[in-house]
This record gives sequence, C-alpha cells and structure tokens, in this order.
Amino acid sequence: MSSRLPSLRTLAAALLATTAAPALASAEAPESDPQAAGSTASQATSIIVTAGRDSDRLPDESGTLIFAGKLGDIAVLSDIAPVPSRNLRVALADIPGLLVSEVSNGSWASISYRGLGEPHESWNILTLQDAVPAVPDMYSYPAAYFIPPLELVERVEFIRGASGLLYGPQPGGAINYVMRGPRREAGAEGQVRLTAGSWDARQGLASVALSDGKFAADGFIQYAEGNGPRRLNSDHEQTTARLRGHVMGDNITATLALDYYQGRFGEPGNLTRARLAADRRDSSTLRDRARLERFAPTLAIDWQASDSTQITARAFYSRFERESWRQAGGSFGQVTPDANVLIRQLQVFDTAGLDLRARHDFGGQSQHSLTVGVLGHTSDAPVFVDKGASNSDFLGTAGALARAQRSGDTLAVFGELKLGLGDVQIVPGFRLERLRQRVVETLDLSAGSATGGAPGGPNGALGNREETSAVPLYGIGVTWDAAPNLRFVANASRAFKPLLYNDGVTFQAGIDAAGTFDASYAFTIEGGVQAEPVPAVRVDASLFRVEFEDQVGFLAGPLAASPPFGAVGAGGARRQNVGSMRNQGVDLALRLDLIGPEGFAKGDNTLRLSTNLQLLDAEFTSGAAAGFTPQYAPGHLLRSVLAWIGKDGSRASLTFTSVGDQEGADNNVADFFLPGYEVVDAAVEWPVAGGFTVGAGINNLLDETYASRVRPGGGGGFDPGAPRNVFVSIGWKG
Repeated sequence: MSSRLPSLRTLAAALLATTAAPALASAEAPESDPQAAGSTASQATSIIVTAGRDSDRLPDESGTLIFAGKLGDIAVLSDIAPVPSRNLRVALADIPGLLVSEVSNGSWASISYRGLGEPHESWNILTLQDAVPAVPDMYSYPAAYFIPPLELVERVEFIRGASGLLYGPQPGGAINYVMRGPRREAGAEGQVRLTAGSWDARQGLASVALSDGKFAADGFIQYAEGNGPRRLNSDHEQTTARLRGHVMGDNITATLALDYYQGRFGEPGNLTRARLAADRRDSSTLRDRARLERFAPTLAIDWQASDSTQITARAFYSRFERESWRQAGGSFGQVTPDANVLIRQLQVFDTAGLDLRARHDFGGQSQHSLTVGVLGHTSDAPVFVDKGASNSDFLGTAGALARAQRSGDTLAVFGELKLGLGDVQIVPGFRLERLRQRVVETLDLSAGSATGGAPGGPNGALGNREETSAVPLYGIGVTWDAAPNLRFVANASRAFKPLLYNDGVTFQAGIDAAGTFDASYAFTIEGGVQAEPVPAVRVDASLFRVEFEDQVGFLAGPLAASPPFGAVGAGGARRQNVGSMRNQGVDLALRLDLIGPEGFAKGDNTLRLSTNLQLLDAEFTSGAAAGFTPQYAPGHLLRSVLAWIGKDGSRASLTFTSVGDQEGADNNVADFFLPGYEVVDAAVEWPVAGGFTVGAGINNLLDETYASRVRPGGGGGFDPGAPRNVFVSIGWKG
C-alpha cells in the first residue's frame, strides 16, 4: 500500500463504511443557559461548555475560555454504542489526524498528532480529565497512563496543535475527556453495566447521581480484568473510581472530586517481524509486569461574578506511582531467557497545581473579551531501580542499581484578547512560562550479570542537571463569518516542549541516550473553512504547516560508536535531538445526516454518515535525521463511522480506520517499518424494557493482521494489533 495516498480498496471501503461519530442527536443548550443541556445532567467540568453552536464544534467563548480563532474537534461518545474497553481507535474516530498507536495490553494511551514525535505514552499531547491534567507531571512526565471509563465519557475535546497553548506546553495539542454530570434537577439516577468478551474479559461498572437542585453528589466504580490478546503474560486487572460533591448556586458552582485508579498488567513483550507474521499472539517477555496507581483530589470553582465577568479556579493534586519489573538482558523481538533476573523500577510523582482564570466582556454589545490567567505547578518525583536475585524476585533484594531525585516548578501567566469587529474576530494571545527542573543521580550502576549476583560497576559520572528557563509563547487567531453557515478560521501559534525527566537517562537495555538535550519548539500555521450548505451536510477543511525545531526522537541501530555515544546494535536505538522537521498537509471532514430531523430523509431517528481524512507530508529538514520521514507520520489517516442514533436510546456504529505506511525510527531503518493497515469495528446497543439494554460488538471485524507501534531495545519489537474479538453487555439505567 502506498504511504501517501489511500488505496482504491481504502476509498471503496470509505464510501461503504464512512463516518466519524461526532453528533448532534441530543438537544443543544440554549444560548442564554449554557448549563442547561439535558433534563437530568448539565455539561460537565470541561474545556468546552457548548452554548449556541453545534455540540461537536467549538463555541466562540465558554466560561473563562476563548475559542474564536482556534480549530478543534469534538467526539461525542453518547452518539455511538458504548465503548466497553480502552478502544481509543473507536472512541477518537471523529478527530481528524489523531493517530492511535495501539497498545496490546491496554495499559496506557499512545497518541500522536501530525507526526509530531513518537506516540509512546502520548508524550507530545496534554491529556486532561474535566480540564485538569491527568498525567504524572504535565511538564516533565506527561505520560497518558490513565484513561477514564469510556462508557462514562460524554465527549472528547481536542484543541489542535499549538493553538492549545493556553492549556499547556505540549506542541501536539490538548485532549480532554469530559465526564458526565453533575445532575442539576432534583432526584436520583443510576446505572449498571456488565460486559464479557474474548480472552476472558470481564467488566463491571456502577454509577449513581443524586441531587436536590442545590447540592449534588455522584460517583462510579469500574472493575475490569482479562487475559488479553497475547497467549502468555497479557493479563490485566484495573479498578477506577470517582466520588464528587457539588454545590450549585445561582451564580457559582463548586465541585470537589476524588479520583482513584489502579492497574496491574502483564507485559508480554514485542515481536520481530518474522515472529509477528508467524504468530501475532506470541510473547517474548514472560515475566515482565507493570503496576500503575493514581490518587487525585481536585477542587473546581466556576463563578459568574457579574453579567460581564466570569472566574474559574482549579486546584489539583495527584499521587502517581509507576512500578515495573523487566527481565534483564532481553533483545529486540526475541524471547528473554527465563533464567534472567528481574529489574524493579519504581517512579513516584507528587504533583500539585493551581489554575486561576478570569474573563471580562466589554464594548457596546460586549463584543470584545479579555481573558487572563496564572498557573502554578510543582512536582517531586524520585525514582528507584533495584536488581532482583532471581526471575521471581519482585522486591529487588540483590541490591540497588539507581537512585535519582527529580523535581520541577513552573509559573505560567497567559492571556487572550478577542476583538469583535462585526463578522470578524481577531484574537491575539500570549503565554509566558518560567520553568525549573532538576535531576540529581546519587547512584547509577550497571546490572552486572543478567542471571544473578549483585549489581555491577558504575555506569559513568552521576548526573546532576538543573535547568531554569523563561519561555515566551504567542499566537493569533482570526474568525470570519462570511455567511450564517460559512466560517473561515486561521491560527498561527508557537508552542514549547520542555525537557523531560528521563531525557539523558535510560534504564532499558539496548538504548543509548545523549548526555544533554535541547528543548523543542513548534510553530503552527493553519487555515480552515467550516460550511453547512444544507442542514443535512457539514464540511470542514483546513490546510496546515508545522515547523518543529530540535525534535527529541531516536535513531535506530545498528549505529557505530561516535563519542560521546557508544555503539548500538540492531534493534537498539540512540535517543537524542534528531533535528528539525517540516510537516504540512490537509484535514478534511464530511458529515451527512442521511435520515433524521435535519436529514435528507425525515425521521425521528438519525442515520449519520461522516468521514475524516488527513493527508500528511512530513520531512526532517536539518539535523541527524535530515532528509528522513519522521516517526509515525503516515501519508494518510482515514476514519469513517456509520452511526444509528435512535430516539429510544438505541445506538449502532460501524467504524472504519485506514492508516498509511509509517516509519518507526527517525532514520527510517527498515527493521522498524510499519506497513499500512485497515480495520473495521462494529457495535450496537439496544433498549429492551424497564431501563435495560443489551449490547454487542466485534472489534477488528475482518481480522486484519497488523502492528501500529514498534519499540526499540530489550523487550522491544512490533506490538501486534488485537485479532478479531467480541463482547456482549447488559446494562440498566434508572
């Protein structure tokens, strides 16, 4: 398959199975009351609270935020059948260009955008839940280890690229999982869902919401376990819970939320290309494990201080633990010898932040707006690495290998001014960040023998790095409403990717790392059009160009020694600043209501066909990777969904995904090449009686054999996409 254009098979399948399920089936909130969407639940704490525009498009303003002059996307999950697992391929199908690099054991989200860096753990995208960072550290360790239960996510909001600079530093944009609630009307409601699926997957979910109209409370708990798609060491067990209390006054709402998550995962390792072709359910690391745990209280206050002034405050804290056990001495894609000992790594993150924002409208008809804000953020993140005495020693009793203390503090101030000039809105903005990061190693020893004994000798000089920098960022957006159903939007913004805690430090066999790194900067310019020629048809199109400076990536082995670097063998990699890139392309999205209140054929139910396509041309223009194609920058990414949205609550969806060829290393080594693939998913949920529903689904309906990610080093290799699998569910709401 070509890496630049969809094949004929792709285009034919797109015509048969298209859409990306954003949707406008539920009632739209009136302009005068943006909190009144729905009879039993308001819009949740969110980047976007829709008012006066479609529920899957950005409003011009919401709360203390300004979205005029920005391009973004919304996937409305309530308009498709519930997604009972971490199938982000389906959940995010309505967001053009958002690439899901699928993790076979579902332990974290790996997402990237427009080829802006390796998607592993979504390092280049800011991940939020209800507008609050849901990562260990949004600056120095923004790994997306946490994904909320998708059945309880109302919608997923995405602010594209550098235009999201008011929400954090990541150049790939900001993604926000918006949870349902709180309940506004007096009364109570609850739901229960039980799901069973392939490979002994079992999942239970229960939620409840109470309200007297002024005070409200809600909560949920979800438990999931299963053996996973790989035959050995692919099991998982997860518990996710949330408890919230709300005080809802006429002009002020306060919410206290307590979130807890824990997950334990087998890590079956990855495969060589030959082993993937022979048996995609095979494993290579039979004893590797991972544990994730998160406790996160949050206090959110939204205050309508006057008709023209709104204030929001978000105070958040999280305790995040990431613990892993890896057998020493593994190699790329091969079975790790059973006798090799375990290496235990524990990272602990204590992170806190305070986000204060205010928006004031002014002018003759309040056509102008000013928003200003400040963010304070701090983290403390020690890391402990210990060697086990055997392949079953999970305590690391043979001795300490590494100790490091990591800390960071950030103060950011930001603001935007929206100038309303009739049909044109001009929105300049700025962000100024002062960051301090420190990483101090107090111990760094080699593993020594892979099969036993105490740790080996020193790995070299101990690291002691402290970075302090002041980073100015800026942007400007323009919106022109040329007609009631025709809008032009343009945005130019500069973003920043800070250094990470693990830049210059590696604990993985077969990976070399530069001793020093430079931070990365991105400048994005984008122009688009949003049109609705008739009520049943909606078209979005945009052109974009991104200049990304000093990308941190990796060059795949074999690589000769080049001081200060050592030699890297086949399947290994060298992590460093690999160069600057130029990524450009087009995003297209089309939505057709074939049947429905505004459809070509009238009816109470909706049959929606929509599709989105990104065509991407990406290339390194300078540096060590000059002339190569960046990692995970497929020439095309096409997603389509055919969605049935029943007035009685029934939902059905057929989702088609086509991804072009991808390079898995920045120097395009053939061993890391990822061929393009096409996947179809289907799901349905149907109400029966008494509030009960039944559901079923088939993922990878055509049983495509593929891999969407590849990792270097010991335990690395190709991570197979899951074979065809099924699930059934029964639910109740009342």
